[in-house]
Amino acid sequence: MRLIICEKDNAAKRISSIMSGNRFRTEHRGRVAVYDFIWDGEETLCMGLRGHILNMDFPDRYNNWSEVPPRDLITAEPKRTISAPAIAKVLKDLSVKASKIYIATDFDREGELIGREAVDHALGSDAVDSVYRAHFSSLTEPEVKHSFSNLTRLNKALASAAETRQVLDLIWGATLTRFISLASNRLWQDFLSVGRVQSPTLAIIVDKEREIKEFKPEPYWRIETIFSKDDITFPGNHSLGDIWKEEEAASLYLKLKGERSGTVLEVIRKKRTDRPPAPFNTTELIRTANTLGMAAARIMSVAEDLYTSGYISYPRTDNTVYPKGLDLKATVTMLEQGPYRTACEHILSKEVISPTRGNKETTDHPPIYPTNYATPKDLAPEKFKLYDLIVRRFLATLHDPTKLETTQIRIDVSGELFNSSGQVVLEPGYRSIYTFSKVSENTLPLLIQGDRVLIEDIQLRSKETKPPKRYSQGGLVQEMERLGLGTKSTRHETLQKLYTRRFIEDDPPRPTHSGEALITALERHARAITLPEMTARLEEDMERISTSSLSQDTVIKESREMLSNILEEMEEHRELIGKELSEALLEQDVVGICPRCNNNLLLMRSRRGKRYVRCSKYPGCSKSYPLPQKGKVGFTDRSCEICRSPIITIYMKGKRPRDLCINPDCRSKTTSGEADGTR
Repeated sequence: MRLIICEKDNAAKRISSIMSGNRFRTEHRGRVAVYDFIWDGEETLCMGLRGHILNMDFPDRYNNWSEVPPRDLITAEPKRTISAPAIAKVLKDLSVKASKIYIATDFDREGELIGREAVDHALGSDAVDSVYRAHFSSLTEPEVKHSFSNLTRLNKALASAAETRQVLDLIWGATLTRFISLASNRLWQDFLSVGRVQSPTLAIIVDKEREIKEFKPEPYWRIETIFSKDDITFPGNHSLGDIWKEEEAASLYLKLKGERSGTVLEVIRKKRTDRPPAPFNTTELIRTANTLGMAAARIMSVAEDLYTSGYISYPRTDNTVYPKGLDLKATVTMLEQGPYRTACEHILSKEVISPTRGNKETTDHPPIYPTNYATPKDLAPEKFKLYDLIVRRFLATLHDPTKLETTQIRIDVSGELFNSSGQVVLEPGYRSIYTFSKVSENTLPLLIQGDRVLIEDIQLRSKETKPPKRYSQGGLVQEMERLGLGTKSTRHETLQKLYTRRFIEDDPPRPTHSGEALITALERHARAITLPEMTARLEEDMERISTSSLSQDTVIKESREMLSNILEEMEEHRELIGKELSEALLEQDVVGICPRCNNNLLLMRSRRGKRYVRCSKYPGCSKSYPLPQKGKVGFTDRSCEICRSPIITIYMKGKRPRDLCINPDCRSKTTSGEADGTR
């Protein structure tokens, strides 16, 4: 009997279908699905894991926060514990009976570590060199069968790099989180999480928010006109553009406002081509799909489902250059139907299909491209939305450039120069299929030097400079990549953790009080944690581990020394850090004024994570209120006219925000017929 080990159940089911010609039998060992089929005359079992079935953590003796100081965690040796016992048991039982074992997890650092963990658990570390490894970038029949015909061995260096990341994230996260939480007395469900990637990422968001808050708008003026010729109107602007002195702008306007015509001095027409975009890698997929309204973490979750269902290639890749072995013509032919037919027919009519190339070329996985045809009937709306984007981007990379004509017109009005510009699409090229990339067209009348044009309107516009924009989720992932924070597989997860831990909110993300307070305290007393340089250096070290040019022990030792130095600095300022955080966080937690004693009412969380409101003078004042456990709660500065309790706002997805008195016994609810407190 042979055993194939996959990363997830849906991948195991698909591989079983491909390898058996869809003639496989499903059996369940408890709740674990195992697929049974005949491969080359021999019984083969295939099972999926649940990602990592082993969890990296400290021994139990380190878990008592009040007795084990944070510094002890720096040198503590993590251990692995089973996180999926049912799967682990089935894996071990089947591995012992198998004559050959094949690892068919995703081919990247994490996938390699997941495969090594499975072998270590089932057969011991000595068995790693005896198992076979199947490499594929898409779960399509040709590629899966090719991978099992060209087997290799597990790449221990890749697995070691992934394991190093786990160790570093655990040591840094646990040490710093424990120190900050103890210093600020934020324990249980309200602990403050700190991490070597998470904190620099949060600092980027906080720094941008400070730029916005500190921004002081500056006034400026523009002189704008509406010209016309042969009943065609078109806009123009004074050649000075933004005028920063009001007196200068007003003087020019007085000179010009009575003018009724102008003379064309010059007409410049140029043709230009706009090259198609580069193939999708992970960062660019997230950035682009985010503009369609999808959150970064959700984009990757949907992409993973599309991959394991066989519709797209592996979605975690840095590559932006199609490999030579990828049969582009066959892929286009597969898509030659439905809304993609016209574009496919055009691409296939070319003598040579020449794809665009990005500036990153790797050999592990190709850029993200479609591997099977689907219609809206085959996929849920959200999945088809992302699939359609990937298909159209792929076809765009093989299509023609967009051809444009631009026109620049210079017009003299009473000795003052005005400019007008226009643009028209001559040939849409790739934009005929990649409809997400828009071109603003502005048609100008056909003018030549010496023509007179009428002035329909002339205005002096008063304007103000705008503050910088917040990073979108996609833009933030792109900035993390530029700074070397995280990897293609982890950046969206880091962003999601910041949401989950209530350090950021809304989209585009902005920091909460706790997020801003944490970064402010860290920047004052442990600035290195908030800067990307140290984290980027460790990322480079892990890359060197994956190429066997640096050892895991060396990187972990160096990292522990870095962390020890940072913690020493923080320990010197422990009281200040705790005081600053506590005062800043108190502002976030104030819900209103206690109607019983006039002190602050505070947002609290129980040990089980349930939120409620309690007087800050507890136990001296026992006034408290329950809170709805679903939805987002917003606090207002208003009080109930009947019972003087605070008014809160409840935000539920897909529903209008609702204001209600926090007091469940308030007469306002019984009189309105809403005694359940949700009006």
